[in-house]
Amino acid sequence: MTKDDQNSETNEPDWVDDVVTRALNSSYGSNEELTGKRTGQEENRDEHHVEKPIETYQQYPYPDEDESVNLIEATQENVEEKSQKSVRKAIEWLAVIVGALLVAFLIKTFLMQAYYIPSSSMTPALQVGDRVLVNKLSYEFGEVSRGDLVVFKRIEPETGNETDLIKRVIATEGEILEISNGEIFITERGEKNRKLLVEPYLAEGVTTQGFQFGDLCPESVANTCLVPEDFIFVMGDNRSGSRDSRYFGPVDTDDIIGRAFIRIWPLGSLKLL
Repeated sequence: MTKDDQNSETNEPDWVDDVVTRALNSSYGSNEELTGKRTGQEENRDEHHVEKPIETYQQYPYPDEDESVNLIEATQENVEEKSQKSVRKAIEWLAVIVGALLVAFLIKTFLMQAYYIPSSSMTPALQVGDRVLVNKLSYEFGEVSRGDLVVFKRIEPETGNETDLIKRVIATEGEILEISNGEIFITERGEKNRKLLVEPYLAEGVTTQGFQFGDLCPESVANTCLVPEDFIFVMGDNRSGSRDSRYFGPVDTDDIIGRAFIRIWPLGSLKLL
């Protein structure tokens, strides 16, 4: 290998670097300018990044709609809808209550009604505190029968107050009732022979006392009563503790409220009467 070849091999890298350097200088200038230019670009980019304001905006569902307006309108619609529903529910509940009260009033006035037993005049059939249901249509379609428990209106002569009483029917219109030796005898209409009244609803050993006052019946003798037309004769099952027709005479059928047909309270003593 000659000396020139050795110098050529030694200077080959320098030659390559010189070509690269010249190309760069022709394009960007010197290395210092290139370095400074890059540094300036980085600084400008940093400054531009710092100085650029952060833009904030809302994304609307549609470009031509204002979401805030839609939200306000939707809120107002929801409030109005809830208000309408509340008013509708209130009206419905009011209608239900009024309807229930009306039905209860109609039932109580024309069909049936519950009554509280305040005294012992009907023991043992009914005790103090019992409640019975009274059918007010019983005698609109049927006749009063012996043995029925009827509720009727009674006006007290002393006070003029009207009270409701419950008693048992012992005799009906046209029948002759006679009390003798603690027992009751009935002569039915059109019959001549009297018959002993069998009363299985009385407590054992109970006897019936006679009339407390005279002239309680239009046609009567001692302890005897001919029941007038459209009247009934009533007594309590507790004969010694009941003020009934033996005290105030027969009851006008127009004063009858209805027939007690079932005991509804206490629940354990539910029973047809």
